[in-house]
Amino acid sequence: MAGAPLIALDLDGTLEDSRDDMVAAALRVRAAFNLPERPGDEFRDHVNRGMPHLYAVCFEELLEAPEQHARARAAYDADYAAHIADSTRLYDGMAAALAELAALGRLAIVTNKPEGLSDTLLRALGVRARFAVVIGGDSCAEAKPSPLPLRTAAARAGVDPTSGARVFMIGDSAGDVRCGRAAEATVIWCAWGYNDAPGELTPDYTAQHPRELADLVRAALA
Repeated sequence: MAGAPLIALDLDGTLEDSRDDMVAAALRVRAAFNLPERPGDEFRDHVNRGMPHLYAVCFEELLEAPEQHARARAAYDADYAAHIADSTRLYDGMAAALAELAALGRLAIVTNKPEGLSDTLLRALGVRARFAVVIGGDSCAEAKPSPLPLRTAAARAGVDPTSGARVFMIGDSAGDVRCGRAAEATVIWCAWGYNDAPGELTPDYTAQHPRELADLVRAALA
């Protein structure tokens, strides 16, 4: 697919909603470590803000006990991986959207979720084969909103923007928009995700539903 664009997508909040499974894993680990019971809603808005934030908020009682906190972090990773798609599903229309996008360019995941967990989730959802590259929050020296993960995805996918190849960043957060802007990519914001607005920067396009994504990419390439 010579000269094909890179079409990078965020994962959580863009392809799927993983918050219920992430919260459930946190609650199970809290119980295993005999931490006080707390309602899952207290953690729901925190589990998708990067793993350091998740660990700090969900296991804050252990922050002054570094060894125990490290054990809780490892326990969370193992528990979540084992239950990664108990309730997580692709958003309605996303499977068809990925099939259309794959006909237009090389697909990549660019997420702040760890690469291993991202790969496990994509396989559980049955869409890992769609993606040439998976870049997680631990795949390179910087995470989004840095442009480095998107640039790394392009390099690994064999897409060279300096030769005129187009790069797209599709996501639901201000970090996705900032990452795409910094990498000089075309940015598509997903209005169905976790956030009500794209932040301080304006995306090039807004998609109200996954079925709109391929048409927006085609419009940008025309």
